[in-house]
Amino acid sequence: MRLKLMFKVNSKIIPLDYRRMFISFFKYSLGNYDKEVLEKYYKKKDPILKDFTFSVFMKNCEFHKNFIQLETNFINLFFSTYSYETLIYFYNAFVNMISHEFNYKETRLELYNILKIPSKNIESNLITVKTLSPILIRNHTRQSDEYLYFSEEGAIDILKKNTHYQLKKIFVMDNSEFDIEILKLKKVTVMNYNKKLRANLGIFRIKSEKKVLEFLYRSGIGSKRSSGFGMIEIL
Repeated sequence: MRLKLMFKVNSKIIPLDYRRMFISFFKYSLGNYDKEVLEKYYKKKDPILKDFTFSVFMKNCEFHKNFIQLETNFINLFFSTYSYETLIYFYNAFVNMISHEFNYKETRLELYNILKIPSKNIESNLITVKTLSPILIRNHTRQSDEYLYFSEEGAIDILKKNTHYQLKKIFVMDNSEFDIEILKLKKVTVMNYNKKLRANLGIFRIKSEKKVLEFLYRSGIGSKRSSGFGMIEIL
């Protein structure tokens, strides 16, 4: 199950770092719903590994150096998770926010509708997917984080390593091998918490066991999935 959140915004100008705005909305919604649930997913600055992803759709928007120009005053957000528990927590928190305004700096959001969208069934060990939000491949070291394009040397191996870590932490699953083939790739630069990161859009073919494919489809692929990256759709 996926959720489609439908927002009205007070202005056709929104921040370039818009994902940060929706993360603030998530935290505010969970806090209003249940403080203990908020702590489960966002505990101060603890790097809690999360099992969800999201993507934001803004029709015919224009990206400028310091802001985004919207065509209309409406934005859709798609939320997806592997966990039924997470889905219920967030759905209930979002329902409580319907018709209530949320302020983020100069931007005012109002959630006016939520739709439930059935997830697609995975029947084989091979899926072809397209990105709904950019995939981040992060090479994490003690000194710094480096973000890679798929076409760079070692990028796919790093992606596999990161996915293995996520699956092991969430499912205690050691065998999480998968193969990914690039069918179409677009290199992009995205803003995340005032940092410009290399990211990847495109179409990919992924081969693995069903449980791994379902995780990637429902909870996203790559790094910073819960910050609005790595959401995919099955073609």
